Amino acid sequence: MGIPLRYGKKEIVVEIPERNIIWELSPNDLPAVDDERKAVADAVSNPINSERLSNMVKPHMNVVIIADDFTRSTPKKIILPVILDELNRAGVSDEKITVLIGLGTHRYMTGEEIVKNFGSEVVSRVKVLNHEWMDPQNLVYVGTTTNGTPVTVNRIAYEADFLIGVGSIVPHCWAGFSGGAKIVQPGICGPETTAATHHLIFDDDDRVLDYAGMRGNKVMEEMRAVALKAGLRFIVNAVINSNGQLVRVVAGDPIAAHDAGIEVSRRIFVREVGKRADIVIVEAYPADLDMWQAAKPLSYSRRVVKDGGTVIFLTAAPDGISPTHPFLAEKGQYSYQELKQMMRCDLVDDKVAGSLLMLIKKGVEGVNVLVVSDGLTKEMKWKMDMGHADSMEDALNLALEKHGSDATVGIIHHGGDLLPVLKERGRVS
Repeated sequence: MGIPLRYGKKEIVVEIPERNIIWELSPNDLPAVDDERKAVADAVSNPINSERLSNMVKPHMNVVIIADDFTRSTPKKIILPVILDELNRAGVSDEKITVLIGLGTHRYMTGEEIVKNFGSEVVSRVKVLNHEWMDPQNLVYVGTTTNGTPVTVNRIAYEADFLIGVGSIVPHCWAGFSGGAKIVQPGICGPETTAATHHLIFDDDDRVLDYAGMRGNKVMEEMRAVALKAGLRFIVNAVINSNGQLVRVVAGDPIAAHDAGIEVSRRIFVREVGKRADIVIVEAYPADLDMWQAAKPLSYSRRVVKDGGTVIFLTAAPDGISPTHPFLAEKGQYSYQELKQMMRCDLVDDKVAGSLLMLIKKGVEGVNVLVVSDGLTKEMKWKMDMGHADSMEDALNLALEKHGSDATVGIIHHGGDLLPVLKERGRVS
């Protein structure tokens, strides 16, 4: 039977014998709101565990709104004007408001990308700036969390009188779920802070892949501690279905509002399967800009493929492995344990990339990975210690040759956001 798969901006169809397919996962999409702007305004007017934003700010305040970048589908063109109007209502003029793009360690956005993602209304009203994480002069050290994580954040954000976070909520391989405090850490932090929080998942090798979808895991809790130390006071987060439609908006306290949004996101993106498959086909979309992003769906697929099985990984990856983290390609053939030892002995300069590569290695441990991608050359795949296939048909034929014509096949759509969970493991918490 023909199975359509999302590949970048297009769709491809792969023929798979119906008798082989034991499960096919797609997001359990909830209906969209009737009026997106009204949904945002209602959430901002009725915040969770917080005063209304217009009552929290004063006319003299300099306000920074941290918003996510082009790798996220948050409807910023809708959300940000509502926030700006709410701030104006309190007497804060547009001249006192800055939108800071929470890049984490992603590449800087171009002017054209900023207009496309944030909209001409926002760009014409307020300053929209990249978080220049590569420039130490743009960062300020503000101390440590109670757990000892060094906190270095964007200077503009830290010196603001009021800090607001804007993002969206989907399962995430480190933080459990995106959104909430994640807009600050890693959004506007220095690389050393991000490395410290991300490496927490490797304290227990057997649980590295369990953090995704786990609310209250220690990475999430540490990110929240960093965000509060940096001064995050209010969030506006969206939950979006797989069609890009706005389903729910939560606003208010950075922790309570985030928790409320997580419950909605979980209903859409956490899906159960009864058993592991010999072959798992996963489309990386919408986390398919580069291999850095695609680490999420790749690691998720390991939860539901048999030991010794094959993952067929479909990703457009127009930006290749990573334009900002060459370490991935340079050390991609090292094993998980080798990388862990290198990190322990302080032999890795880019510790954020070291942590991500360790996650990838844990995600492919004990399985065969075949990558179908126009953005990744055969050499790039080899550097990441992964196999190459020219097409989905070739990949499937190779996998069936390896596992036999009766091999079971599982399919994961929208793999950048969808988190597969084995029923026998129980509900993620």
